[in-house]
Amino acid sequence: MVLISIASHAVLNGVRTLISYRALALGGDALSVGIVTASFAVLPLLVALPIGRAVDRGHGMRVLRGGLVLTVGAVVLAATSTNLGVLAGASALLGFGQILHTIACQSLIPLWSPPELMDKRFGQLTLGVSAGQFLGFPLAGIVATLSNSGAGGDGTLKTTFSLIVMAAVATAAVPLAYAFSPASRAVRSRREQVGTQQSSLTILRQPGMKPAMYSSMTVLSGLDLLTAYVPVLGEHLGLSVGMVTFLLTMRALASVLSRIALPALLVHVGRRWLIVSATLVSAIPVALIPLTTNVVALSAAMLVIGFFWGIGQPLTMVWVTTVSHRDNRATALSLRLAGNRIAQFAVPLGAGAVAGATGVGVIFYLTAGLLASSGLLSLSATRRMPD
Repeated sequence: MVLISIASHAVLNGVRTLISYRALALGGDALSVGIVTASFAVLPLLVALPIGRAVDRGHGMRVLRGGLVLTVGAVVLAATSTNLGVLAGASALLGFGQILHTIACQSLIPLWSPPELMDKRFGQLTLGVSAGQFLGFPLAGIVATLSNSGAGGDGTLKTTFSLIVMAAVATAAVPLAYAFSPASRAVRSRREQVGTQQSSLTILRQPGMKPAMYSSMTVLSGLDLLTAYVPVLGEHLGLSVGMVTFLLTMRALASVLSRIALPALLVHVGRRWLIVSATLVSAIPVALIPLTTNVVALSAAMLVIGFFWGIGQPLTMVWVTTVSHRDNRATALSLRLAGNRIAQFAVPLGAGAVAGATGVGVIFYLTAGLLASSGLLSLSATRRMPD
């Protein structure tokens, strides 16, 4: 599952950056990029809960494999898109495939793991996610730069060949889902599930659930905005595609390092302060991004952002899992992901509208505000959590 996460997130992050450039090449502006980015979250928002219920019944492997296949189709559709409508559809299909294999991977860990191993295994899974992001950004940037995908006669970036390469990487991930045996093959019917099934409201009422979800939402929407709008900001500031992918790679690299260090950080710093710092500390460098074109300063900001965001995601997964009933853990994690998609749908749309009226820089200030509010809420909600 870690190898699947590396491959699928390399594709996801590389493709989403390329989609932003393709939207601009097809005549789009900051608002168009926001709409295409928000479309990524539409289908996941609608299907997250029933997919979680299906995984709780024992269908996790089918969900995992289906998500990987849909990802391949989405990237091929993006590569062949000739207008913004089709590109938005490809982004939506990419989001659908991604939610399937993400719910499956995240849910199979608590379903197959004893409590004492969940921190470690969620850390390993999210390390794979960060490693994929670290590989995906430079892969997309290098292919785009070296494959006659540089600036064309109209000054736009050509992305078709780069997206085809990413589709090949996505295809290579599919056999990995058939390369291991599930730890459990137990399957329950919908009727059997009814006895222990909790409603969404019941799950959300669990102590700590809403703050954990909000923390995750702010980080994921921030990650989306960074992926979508650093290319747009780069075009305004005169940064090359190579420099933009380098900056995004720095963020991903820092997340890899923080997830490698997470076991030691849990011992020496403590769970509570790590959860709080994940959003509160990262707010400052996010706000500083549009204020400079200095590559060293931008790289430093990306490293700080990536390090603290890398900490937040695995810890909120464990937080959600530990406050959930065992038979509803996949559903609870899918609710967490649905919350992420609400933010990933609403925030880019709002950001795109604001950017169209006031400029791209405002997006980063708004993101910083959301992160700061999440950090303060987590500080309050974790008062009873051991330091």
